[in-house]
Amino acid sequence: LLFLSLNLFARNPLLPTYYAAPARLNNVLPEMHTAGFWISLHPQPDSLIMSTQQIAKFNERVNKQGTSTRIWQHSSRYSGLEVKKNLKDIYQNVKASARYDSTGAEVSQAVLDSMYRNMDIDHVSLGIKVRFGFPLKLASQRLMPSMMNLNKEVLDIEFDELQNSGYDIGNPTVFYHDSADGKWAFGACATSIGWYLKSEICIVSQKQWLSYQQAAQKVVCLSARADLWQDSLATKYHTFCRMGTSFPLLGESVSYYQIQIPMQDSLGIAYIAKDDATQGCLPYTARNIYKQAFKTLNMGYAMGDTGGDFDCSSLIAHIYASFGIIMPRNGLTQAKAGTLLYDFGLVDNESKRDSIVVKKGMPAVTLLRMSGHIMMYLGAYNGHAYALHDTWGFRTPGDTDIDDTYLINRTVVSDLYLSVNSKKGSLLKRLTTMSGVW
Repeated sequence: LLFLSLNLFARNPLLPTYYAAPARLNNVLPEMHTAGFWISLHPQPDSLIMSTQQIAKFNERVNKQGTSTRIWQHSSRYSGLEVKKNLKDIYQNVKASARYDSTGAEVSQAVLDSMYRNMDIDHVSLGIKVRFGFPLKLASQRLMPSMMNLNKEVLDIEFDELQNSGYDIGNPTVFYHDSADGKWAFGACATSIGWYLKSEICIVSQKQWLSYQQAAQKVVCLSARADLWQDSLATKYHTFCRMGTSFPLLGESVSYYQIQIPMQDSLGIAYIAKDDATQGCLPYTARNIYKQAFKTLNMGYAMGDTGGDFDCSSLIAHIYASFGIIMPRNGLTQAKAGTLLYDFGLVDNESKRDSIVVKKGMPAVTLLRMSGHIMMYLGAYNGHAYALHDTWGFRTPGDTDIDDTYLINRTVVSDLYLSVNSKKGSLLKRLTTMSGVW
């Protein structure tokens, strides 16, 4: 029995060894986990960084870069040839990156062929009649019509190569095509395309869809997560939404806003606490950015927003959505959306890079970009730069040629020397660009 129980709980030899990261990372003071600490260091925390009109121009610039669309202007007809091209391109990208399944076995061609058949590309109409709708709750946007967890590395199951993103209830979406099994719809929102489970979306008329987006008064969620209720007494839970999600305002009581939300095949009514939301967007000031950012501290990390958590770039997008700023979906395009402040390509020294961030970065509105990751620059303390970011982990030199890996899996404050002397290199060493969100 003892032998059997030991075998039952034996560790999978394919699994890498991970260590738990400390609750507070090295060189981070307890007070650095509060918005007030950074607000007090900011030279002008209450100065308006961009007006509503300037934010509209910023969003227009992002749109022209091709990383977001004016989704409300989408036509009721769409090219089937374009959809076919998108589907085939996505399949080729998945085929190149999704090498292993969740057991660590190599993905067979038969599995890929099965997913390809379910895409039903041959039945995409040449002239598509577009359907208009919304997620009914936080909905996964997948690269293939499948819930299989496929990985680039063996048993790297936290990085599902099929998970593209997650979108909140009420996010305007258009749909072009259905899967062969009838369970999935292929569509697009303002910042990305992919497959949605039909059980997680609703279809409405184009008129309803447009009126929802064009509402004169809107409520914006300010909490990292907020409850939505079916009744004004907040006793019947409906679902949740995340920071920056907006809804048409229908009315209000002392403690709650009455809002419009998508229901199954229609638009309905829900309630959100005034403690969780505000009418209209917040003024774009450093104080407000810090306050929003620190509401996400310790919120879990999940690639592609799995389970309603953020990844590094969706954290950035949701924080700035509180101010009406539309950020692209991934870190590379987010960095390009802003004003380039510095390119680190020719600077190799970590200390010099640190001083450049401190000298040229504007706290709260500067994004620090590296390959595969993006962070918000908080400010400097004792001459060193600090950032807030949602991250999976960091590395330290191990006893062998392999680095030790420490799992963070949450939004943290850190300096930029995290992973220093590891084979992958510190955050500073991997910085590529620094850009301002204005």
